[in-house]
Amino acid sequence: MKRTILSLLLATTVLASCGNPMTKTESRSFPQAATDLNGVTLTVWQSNTLQAGYKTLFADFEQATGAKIRPEIFPDPYESNLLTKWATGTRPDLMIFQSTASFMRRLDPAKNLYDLTGQDFVAKQRFGLAKTAAVLDGKNYGLSLEPPSVFGLWYNKQLVEKPPTNLTELVNACKTIKQQHPGVTPLYDAGGDQWTTQILPFMLWTDAMKAGLQDKLNDNQAQWTDPAIVDALKAYKSLVTEGCFNSNLKTGTYAEQQEKFAAGQVAMLPQGTWISSDFVKSVGVTTMNQKMGWQALSTTSPTAAYSTTFSVQMPRTGNEKQEQAAAAFLKFASGAGYLHFVDVQKQAPALTGFTTPPEVPAATQAAYAALESDGTSYPQLFAADFGPFPTYLSKLINGSSTPEQVAADLQAAWAKSAKTAGLTGF
Repeated sequence: MKRTILSLLLATTVLASCGNPMTKTESRSFPQAATDLNGVTLTVWQSNTLQAGYKTLFADFEQATGAKIRPEIFPDPYESNLLTKWATGTRPDLMIFQSTASFMRRLDPAKNLYDLTGQDFVAKQRFGLAKTAAVLDGKNYGLSLEPPSVFGLWYNKQLVEKPPTNLTELVNACKTIKQQHPGVTPLYDAGGDQWTTQILPFMLWTDAMKAGLQDKLNDNQAQWTDPAIVDALKAYKSLVTEGCFNSNLKTGTYAEQQEKFAAGQVAMLPQGTWISSDFVKSVGVTTMNQKMGWQALSTTSPTAAYSTTFSVQMPRTGNEKQEQAAAAFLKFASGAGYLHFVDVQKQAPALTGFTTPPEVPAATQAAYAALESDGTSYPQLFAADFGPFPTYLSKLINGSSTPEQVAADLQAAWAKSAKTAGLTGF
């Protein structure tokens, strides 16, 4: 999960999609799922860090149908390596790939992928996934089997009596912790690993993005120098200046972040729900439920931002038999095979009709409940890329860039990316 969000947040290079030479398949409707799969082999493109649930799903599908799954594994950087082969016109039967709008655009899905809009298995998706994951120009090109990654504030229940729900309360919580627990670090961020530093700004932007800023950015009606962006960066810098973060902010690591928080030496973490599985491994669900809480937070409201992860996409290959078999896999993955997938993943189900396993901690369940009540999805809906944000934030942390300069860097990268992608209005 962490690797997935890294790919999303760190995406900086727009690779032009090449049209599929098999354009005659464009008008074909979604194929009928095959019922006889004996002797069929489906090629599936996947990353080298694919989670165990997918591997279980493949094995279950083979056992249930007699078909074979032939995985083609791409090394990191997975996305760019896959897109390089995609550009040659080669197509798999299925692929497990990013579901962000910017990545979807690179696949030229109207020509190269089957539109899944209206299919029963797409309608079963929770958390608004049918409208946000693998969606481009109003059409859905992927089936999401994983719940989204949710950004929020993890907190120690023994140190934080009332978790902050907005920026003002976060600042006040920092002051209170410093006064009442002088040996405890209010917030920890991993400047050494860099990527984690993006999460709190993303949380603080959620209110503005939900109010329409993202749409304006995508349409070139606003820029990344917008006051809402700059003010969030100023807030982050102020928290640094006020000593709310760990003293080794510049060199801190994701691993130490987990360790210090689990040990009670850190009160709050701005993090994604992917960290939940790491805590389960290190301290167990029982301890997590006793000591760890989760709270949605943005600048002025307790609104959670989330980002979708991988989805299963079905390329147009022009081979009717293979396409019918691929359709059968999607039906199996969202039906008879999904319960085992959820149990192996130990995740909240992304599809209706399935029960959350008891191994999912209460804090993680709270994050998903926040999505269903008042969450908003925006990172995966950016139409272009905004550059190496962690690098820009490193400069903010070490004092070589101001919030205004970071915002200007984001805008410059955004404009370049949008023009390269040929987006209208840029």
